[in-house]
Amino acid sequence: MIDANAKPMKIIRVTNKKNGVTYLYEDQAFWNSEKKRGEHKRKCIGRLGPDGSEIYNDFYLARKEASKAENPLVSKTTLMGQNLILDKVVKDVGIQPVLKEAFGADDADAILQLARYSVCEGKALSRAEDWLNDRGFNGNALCSQRISELLASLSDDRRNTFFKLWIAKQAKKKALLFDITSISSYGKNNTYVERGYNRDHENLRQINLGLLSAHSSNVPLWYSELPGSMSDSLVLDHVLRSLEKLDVKDINLVGDRGFYSEANLRNIADKGQKFTIPVPSSLKWQKELIDKVRPSIRRPANIIRNPEDDKSYIYGVTDYKTESYGRTWRHVYFDPVRKEQDIASLMLKLRKCEEELAGGDAFEKHRNLYDTYFTVKDTPKRGRKVSLNEEAVNAYIDGYSGFWIILTNAQKDASKALGHYNRRCDIELHFDDMKNLLDCNRLNVHTEKTMKGRLFVNFITLILLNDLRGKVSAIKPRNRKYWDFKDMLNKVSTYSRIHFTGTYKDLWTVPTKAQRLIFSLLKIEYHWKGKIVNLEKPMESEEDDEQEDEEA
Repeated sequence: MIDANAKPMKIIRVTNKKNGVTYLYEDQAFWNSEKKRGEHKRKCIGRLGPDGSEIYNDFYLARKEASKAENPLVSKTTLMGQNLILDKVVKDVGIQPVLKEAFGADDADAILQLARYSVCEGKALSRAEDWLNDRGFNGNALCSQRISELLASLSDDRRNTFFKLWIAKQAKKKALLFDITSISSYGKNNTYVERGYNRDHENLRQINLGLLSAHSSNVPLWYSELPGSMSDSLVLDHVLRSLEKLDVKDINLVGDRGFYSEANLRNIADKGQKFTIPVPSSLKWQKELIDKVRPSIRRPANIIRNPEDDKSYIYGVTDYKTESYGRTWRHVYFDPVRKEQDIASLMLKLRKCEEELAGGDAFEKHRNLYDTYFTVKDTPKRGRKVSLNEEAVNAYIDGYSGFWIILTNAQKDASKALGHYNRRCDIELHFDDMKNLLDCNRLNVHTEKTMKGRLFVNFITLILLNDLRGKVSAIKPRNRKYWDFKDMLNKVSTYSRIHFTGTYKDLWTVPTKAQRLIFSLLKIEYHWKGKIVNLEKPMESEEDDEQEDEEA
């Protein structure tokens, strides 16, 4: 028995393995209340032609014509607000021709449609069909099964073709940022999903993802998925060999402390590339160099405006040395504000630890602090006496907190080297987008091919997001009413175009005051009172705005 609450009908594609023909079926999922299970009811309505075009059978065509005659529609409404913003982003980024050359026109369009959906919704791709239909795209051609087929078809070779074309388009961007993250996965039939160091501290198997972006523009350029158990050094070696194959030359690879090792630095230099990498605090030579410059680092010639806070300053000096892997500059930095914050943070912890020890409520997680900074004596008459280890406290105050070193063979100026490294926060933002905005925090795809295709769609989404975020950030927060890009996309989502059957001109809905402001700020043409607004002279809000909902 078919449940009355059966899901809407969808068109799916099924390929016959014997004759190779792909057939089109109407598929309706429903709950069989008698058998207590989900089932599908299907009817063949056509097939795909040799060129991939849809060829419907007479039964389906006749039924469609009869349906039109019974339920004639006088108009078709298309949601256009988000399209207008993303059309500008796609054009400015220049990604569509590159996708078309690498994947062909049809797959390129499908990838971009899914990327648009991900930018606006950030939900599972299987839900994209209705969203795309409402915005004038052929969402029926991207039903859940078709999406799975598309993702599986985005092979390594096709993606590498795209990467080579895309990197060549960004050829002027020499300084590159690189980092890796781990993405947890529920996948079971995926050789990339393994146990390893999980950066999100989740008890799940994972894959590693290495991401390369341009330093100046933060445009994502290339990525690679790697087995979850692979170490950072093996990841770096894979990246260097891949970039060599893609003819990427003369770059400055900016990474984090995890990539520092003599072998890694020699590997980078031997391949003719540059690096800018912070030095781990545990190294003996780092402490020796800090001790050497400590007395003289706070001098007028060494002062640098803090890249992370333009109201504070840090100090930087440079030491030159030739290593086995070539000439290097060792930039030593000292942040007095950070130093005082670290000291205050320790003092607060020690006060809490002292109270715990005095009250007999010690915690094992604080054992190292107890042993380092306190002495405890218990006597029958005086009870417990807790004393602060002044020597240990002074050692911390006079220690290496607030100091750090960046090692580079690319930049001899301490201020510029620090600026290069601090741009790494941008790549961290990409990782946050990948995990939180783009339905990728826990990959729920089970096959290797589908996973790779899903990550590629996310990568294209990151490129669009980066440009859109840049456009919005370039507008003063007060001028855009402190809206972020998500706010803007949500506010323009109702702006629509209405096409009436048998007429020549389309009708556009009246844009709200918020929508007009957003389109004007982003220099996007829109219809207002039967005319296209002149973007060189955006229209000011007028008297008849009173009845509008400004927050719509």
